[in-house]
Parts: sequence; structure tokens; C-alpha cells
Amino acid sequence: MPCIARLKQGLREGMEFKRVIRNLLIGNDTFIASRAEYKSAILRAQMAFVTIIVCALYIVIDASNGVSNFTGFYLLGISVSAISVFLNRQAHYQSTNFLLLITANFLTYIFASNDTYRAGTYIYLIVCCLLAFALYGYKHRIAAVLFCLVSIGLFLLSYVYEVKILIHTPEEQKLVYAEEYVRVSFITNFLIALVLCSLILHFLLTINFHSENEILVKNDLLSKTNQELDRFVYSASHDLKAPLSSMLGLIEIAQRTDDPEEIKMCLGMMRSRINILDDFIREIIDYSRNARLELKKDKFSLLELTKEVVDGLKYAEGFENIYLKYNMSADLEVETDRARLRVVLSNLIGNSLKYHDPAKENPNVEISAVSTNNQLRIEVQDNGVGISEEHKTKIFDMFYRASEMSKGSGLGLYIVSETIKKLNGSISVTSKVGLGSTFQIVIPL
Repeated sequence: MPCIARLKQGLREGMEFKRVIRNLLIGNDTFIASRAEYKSAILRAQMAFVTIIVCALYIVIDASNGVSNFTGFYLLGISVSAISVFLNRQAHYQSTNFLLLITANFLTYIFASNDTYRAGTYIYLIVCCLLAFALYGYKHRIAAVLFCLVSIGLFLLSYVYEVKILIHTPEEQKLVYAEEYVRVSFITNFLIALVLCSLILHFLLTINFHSENEILVKNDLLSKTNQELDRFVYSASHDLKAPLSSMLGLIEIAQRTDDPEEIKMCLGMMRSRINILDDFIREIIDYSRNARLELKKDKFSLLELTKEVVDGLKYAEGFENIYLKYNMSADLEVETDRARLRVVLSNLIGNSLKYHDPAKENPNVEISAVSTNNQLRIEVQDNGVGISEEHKTKIFDMFYRASEMSKGSGLGLYIVSETIKKLNGSISVTSKVGLGSTFQIVIPL
């Protein structure tokens, strides 16, 4: 246990340190929706800080070798990099790109022109080219190409025309071209350029990896959505066609008979089929609304909502023989999406009424609710026909029906499950055949 506690503490400290670094690079709790833009902002700030470190390092190296000609330009690099970090934290990304790349190209050209080529200063122009493409990306690739051409032009200019604007005397030239100084400069330039190129390539690989991963996830989601849509269209067309075909048959019978009782019977059966269609269309609308609309929280009395739902179900078959019990406080007020909770209660209570056991003397439905620890717990319990174990894990699937004799469309509990997910809640069921079922939902408030 102490080891686990230390591990958790270490993870918390690591996350806190990571958050501090992130805030330092791109601003306090700045939100960037695009992963590519976010990674670009991080890379931009990292490059600015690396430039500050490199310039500070060279001030130390030059001072230890008695060279002071380049100090002013090192300070310029530090100042511009600090400004770049500030602009990056203010979300002026394009301005930061331009300032950072212009300064990097200019300073590299100045140093490469005054150093011997053996110092390898021009290597930083390769970094500038890679950085331009990494920061501007495909969307602004023309700007990246232009900066790349600038880097190539400055390389040729520094190599062909040695403009020694920082070296004025033979003594200064002797210091800058000293073998030890050149060797240290080359090793430093090579290692720093290698690290920077690796950092940029890692950035590009990370962006590419996440982009491919997002495409795979979206393709998988699209494939599942298409399969659900195919199943939905097939089942919906079947559920719509069956009552319509039945109604056509009843109309045909009514047209061929003169018996008033038979016509009355046909009209009653037609009404029943129309009610089935109406329920099915309502379920489709509920499903569509749940998927499309955002959460809208209201404060309301749960008991009043429950009674309103029951009142809408009072014309269900056998309703007058079922005893309903409300086990909740009249003062219980909750703050959640009223319309969605109404759909959930309507389906659960409706199922308890629909699948009551007429063979029992006292069929009953009990609706309980309690609010504790910012959670709303609701139970809908009945002593109906119950659900067998083989069906319990599948009843929340779209269009799943335990048997062909089931009265519903198979959408109701699927809609309940999806609605509960939208409310960030959970649903569970316990049931035994012949004894009844209990559905429990938990919703955060």
C-alpha cells in the first residue's frame, strides 16, 4: 500500500509538473481544439527556449575562449526568442512563426559568414528549413517553401561571399579561427542541430500518428454507424410495414361485409394498429432528439414528473388492475434534463405495465427515488413476467426482442440506455422469470 501511495503521489507530481511546463509554453490553461495546432504551439515555444539556451551557451563558450565579437547578436537572439514566447502565449501564432524563422535565418547567416565553414554553423539552416515546414504545415506550405528558399539562398551567400562584418582585426580572426574553438563550435553546432532536427521529426511523426489513428477510429465508427443504420432501416421498415399490411387487410374485410359488429371490430383493430405505429414513431423521435439535442438542465419535482408520466400511460391495457406505488419524497427536487428523464421513466414504467402478469392477484409497479452524494437513484420495480438470464445482457440492444411475441418494437430499452449515457449515468437490471424485474438508474446531479 505505501508503494502504491508513493506511485500515485509521483504520478500526481508528474502531471502537475507537465501542466506547469505546458502553461509556461503556451499560456495558463489555454485551450487549443486542434491537436496539430496544439503541438505546433508547444514546438514553437520549445524552439524559442532552445534558442535562448543555445545563445546563452555560446556566450559562455566565447567568453571562455576570449571571443566577444558575437555577444550582441546572441543577446539579440535571446531577446527575440523571449518575445516569441510571449506572442505564442498570446496565441499570435503566425506572427511568432515569422519572427522566429526570420531571426533564426538572419543569425545563422551572420554567424556562418564570420565563422570558418569548419565550425558547421550553416547546419542550423537545415533546422530552419525543417522548422518552417513543421510550423506552417500543409495549410500554409507556400510560406514554408519561401522560408526554405531563403535558407538555401543564405547558405549559398554565406559560403560564396565571406562577409566578415564581425571580425575586424587579425587578432580577432586568430581567436575565432583557433583550432580548439573551431572544434568545440563544430561539436556544439552538430549536437544541437541533431537534437533540434530529432525534435522536429518527432513532432511530425506524432502529428502523423495521431492523424492516422483518428482516421482509423472515425472509419471504425463510420462502419459501426453504417451497420446500425442498415439494421435500423431494415427493422424500421419491417415494423412499419407489419401494421400497415394488417390495416390493409382489415380495410378489405370491412369493405366486404355489411355486418355492423364486424365493421366495428375491424375499426377497433385498426385503432390498435395505429397506436402501434404512433408508439413506434414516437420512439424514433425520442431516439433522434437524444442523439441531436444538447443537455438542458432544469430544476423540477421528481414526483410531479413521475405522476405526469403515469398519467400518460393510464390507457395501457390492464392499467386499472395494476397497483402503483410512489416511494419518494414529495419535496424531492432534482436538476437534470427533464425531457430526457421523462423519456426514461416513460419507457421503464410503460414496460412494467405492458409486461405485468395478469395471472397474479396483485400486479404492482413501485417507483422509488432518492438523492444522495450528488446522485439521483431511481428504481422501477414490478412483479411482472420477468426476464430470463439469456436475454438480460441483450435487452439494451437496438431492436432486440426476446421473442416474436414481444409487444414492443425493441427500441424502448435501447433509447433508455442511450439517454442514460447522454446524462452520464448508468442503468442496471435484476430480474427473475415469474417474479418480476427491477431497473435501477443512477444519474449525476
